[in-house]
Amino acid sequence: MKLNRETARNKLIFLGTAGARYVAFGVLRQGGGFWINLDGVNFHFDPGPGALIYAHKKGLHPDWLSYVVLSHRHLDHCADINHILEAMTLGGKRKKGVLFCPSDAVSYDPVVLKFTRGNLKETVIVKEGDSFDLEGGLKLKFPVKHVHGVETYGAVLKGRVTIGYISDTKYFEGIEKHYVEAKDVLIINNTFLKEKPHVPHLCIDDSKRIISTIKPRLAILTHFGMTMIRAKPWEIADGIAQETGIRTVAAWDNMVVDLETVDIVRQR
Repeated sequence: MKLNRETARNKLIFLGTAGARYVAFGVLRQGGGFWINLDGVNFHFDPGPGALIYAHKKGLHPDWLSYVVLSHRHLDHCADINHILEAMTLGGKRKKGVLFCPSDAVSYDPVVLKFTRGNLKETVIVKEGDSFDLEGGLKLKFPVKHVHGVETYGAVLKGRVTIGYISDTKYFEGIEKHYVEAKDVLIINNTFLKEKPHVPHLCIDDSKRIISTIKPRLAILTHFGMTMIRAKPWEIADGIAQETGIRTVAAWDNMVVDLETVDIVRQR
């Protein structure tokens, strides 16, 4: 299903569900992150490899964007960040848009080019606990620093619904309380089927614990590594839903969620 400005309104669109190196860069699944239109305001979160092409194929034009949110500098999250920012500003012809990112995304060995940032209205360096008032009365929070190999933050976006995004992290005690506002939609980067103690990513037991505590209207698993792909993530999500009583789905590439009804749009 190809979208346009009207049909993309109040939608969450997954431009990729690939996590980690083998799935993202082996192109076993798309790696474009996800797009949110909330109350008419457009966001692109974590534009990884292929994000520009996947957006256009879905009918989404980056020059509609007001905000780009980068959770961290790893390439499966940021490989297309400069392409998206260049397209958002029409190659610098329009100075517009705001990028939210950690400090190490723009410091030594930056993944966001100085040239590209020069075309933006603003680059905001995120810190733990930051909260921002955005256009249209929306609010964006970065509640806690995650435990990952580089500086990493999830986000909570509040408008007609509240959406939580738990980006890459090792599970840590109390992570749930930082996303407890996400009572409508909770997106979790669940890379592993089972815990790998020395690799800082969430697994199914972690996600189950988080979902059971927060109890969102809709929990969405994404950012799958090979162990999740092989285990059929849609079956895993069904199992979590049955065990917790909370509607849980495994995202697929180009999946669309209607944020007015908080339901999946089944046409692909």
